[in-house]
Amino acid sequence: GMVYDSNAQILADAVIEAGGEPMRLGIVGDDARALRNRLGHALDTADVVLLSGGTSKGEGDISYRVAAELNDPGIVAHGVALKPGKPTILAVCAGKPVFGLPGNPVSCMVTYELFVAPTLAHLSGAVVPPRRTITARLSHNVASAAGREDYIQVRLERRQDGGFDAQDG
Repeated sequence: GMVYDSNAQILADAVIEAGGEPMRLGIVGDDARALRNRLGHALDTADVVLLSGGTSKGEGDISYRVAAELNDPGIVAHGVALKPGKPTILAVCAGKPVFGLPGNPVSCMVTYELFVAPTLAHLSGAVVPPRRTITARLSHNVASAAGREDYIQVRLERRQDGGFDAQDG
């Protein structure tokens, strides 16, 4: 009860934007039985399930423990080579996608855009337009672990030659 839930509303809005109908089932505290019951209800009534928070392997994190109980086939991946977003859970239960998204709002939305949005588009038959890209020169080197994809927030500034510079933050 000490963490403000900023993810529920933005995820619900993102689902609407994708053409879906969000069904918000509320917050579940750090109680495995309550989460297990809520996840069961979600699987019975929804086409796709999104969990937010509790996906790391810390002492108080329970989403990954409850998700580990899923079968048919269950967890496909727990942890992705991505920053932010490493503790993401990707699972399927009885043909329904289940996503355990990180609790950090930026991590949550990065993983939503990379994993959930394309899944919703595929399930609805929507065509996903290609992402618009801009080539920019970073103001300084950014350290990245080998084999990991990093997403960083930048501020674009137009150069006199028409190109762009990217400033951290």
